[in-house]
Amino acid sequence: MTPETDADVREALWPADGPVPVKEIRCRHCGRRNRVRVPVAVFEPESCRCGVCAESLFLGRADPLTALSPKAYEHDLDRRSLDALKALPGFPALVRWLIKNLGERTLRLTFMATHLHVTENQFPELLAMMDTARSRLDIAVRPSLFLSESPYMNAGTLGVDEPFIVVHAALLDQMDDDEVLTVLAHELGHIHADHVLYRTLATLLLLAGTQLGGVSRLFTFPIELALLKWSRCAELTADRAGLLACRNLPATLRSELKFAGSARPGVTRRTRLRLAGFVEQARSLAEMEEATWLDSLISVLLPLGQTHPFTAWRLLHLVRWVEQGNYLDILAGDYVRREG
Repeated sequence: MTPETDADVREALWPADGPVPVKEIRCRHCGRRNRVRVPVAVFEPESCRCGVCAESLFLGRADPLTALSPKAYEHDLDRRSLDALKALPGFPALVRWLIKNLGERTLRLTFMATHLHVTENQFPELLAMMDTARSRLDIAVRPSLFLSESPYMNAGTLGVDEPFIVVHAALLDQMDDDEVLTVLAHELGHIHADHVLYRTLATLLLLAGTQLGGVSRLFTFPIELALLKWSRCAELTADRAGLLACRNLPATLRSELKFAGSARPGVTRRTRLRLAGFVEQARSLAEMEEATWLDSLISVLLPLGQTHPFTAWRLLHLVRWVEQGNYLDILAGDYVRREG
């Protein structure tokens, strides 16, 4: 099988015979504004130099995004859905009750008892990947990292005062190093953006929700739906953190494709699923959703019971952020910085 190249992915994202998105980038050295073609900036960033001072417009792949604020890459849907969640009657009281009565100590003890704690002496290679992601995002906190034996690809972040990350072993079976780094940075993005309190709350409430009934269920159900909506939107913010740390768009998009099922042994021994084809599928999905009001309504209703948005939808949001958002501005050093 002929391997898929970056050129194939580039053509799928931005066909040569189609319109080429252009961004205006401010030089961090002299302040001059430069127009750059997005495909060139993404696939050949080292060739993008200021037209006045000739300095590189973009940071190197390993350069840290010093003092990066999560506000710099926060998705609008994340912020709006969290504001709506906080405005729900009874929500603040529920947060206080759950944290007081359930807390996170039980979660941490459970993971210490049942999962592999990743340290410098135990799987240091995985810890080093997380540290690389932390360095690139300039995140000082080093959360605990656990490895879980599971046949299902996944990773997650839990905890409040001392958040920790859990990686399923199946993910390491099916992803290369850049893709794993993307996933670890995604989870770090949840911590960086202060998602962990509400993610932990969602996990605990959804587990408890199945055991509640009657009046209690009527009280918690609207909050569950709002939490699920916020959770899906928060994933879009964390996806951006993954890309900012990896700085390899094909690898980041491939991680999405693998979550869709492309790397299972039964698939890989028969064929090679192509990222270019998945990009085309995602664009077709967007066209279908915009075709009629009914398709648009269905696309809103389908994920209501899920904590994560659909994979193709996530891919499209990332690509649009690269094309139309501030992804390239951040890599050019032009971003909101945290105070202090």
